Amino acid sequence: MRKREIKKILKWFSMMENEEYSFPKTKKELFELKSLHLCCLCGRVPKEISKLKNIKKLIVNIGGIDGSLPKQIKYFKHLEELNLGITNLKKLHVNIYKLEKLKKLNLAGNFFNDIPKGISRLQNLEELDLSLYLGKLPKDIILLKRLNSLTLTTTKYLSAEQNEWFKSINGSKEN
Repeated sequence: MRKREIKKILKWFSMMENEEYSFPKTKKELFELKSLHLCCLCGRVPKEISKLKNIKKLIVNIGGIDGSLPKQIKYFKHLEELNLGITNLKKLHVNIYKLEKLKKLNLAGNFFNDIPKGISRLQNLEELDLSLYLGKLPKDIILLKRLNSLTLTTTKYLSAEQNEWFKSINGSKEN
């Protein structure tokens, strides 16, 4: 990674820093960062963040997204865990499906009512939390072969095929 790219990432972190959150200030700290906890995911995420292969976990605080998921989420392409629970998320961007290494995805307690088609591209997904989601699931969700935990508040919006699939993953219990 070039010096200019490192400076850009460090500058982005410094703009979000406050009393509660501190971020890397040196190249060494930057490359040791494995988990990132943000108060919000707002403003433009620098594309250079995609070169930080060590960041495996991203957590955005409660209320930290007001509206749509930024399309720049795709830059976190090495993520294995993404927690966007209760962030005031109102719309998912299809770029979330570019996070092909994702194993855990928490979208619980948000305000979106549509999950875009294409979720089956998350072939490594093992856990998906959709608590309080009251919309229909995309048809291709049943193609997630590694999914072993799906949390739903209700199954009344599932198709018959999805309902059978859901039972095979979670047993007969409704989460």
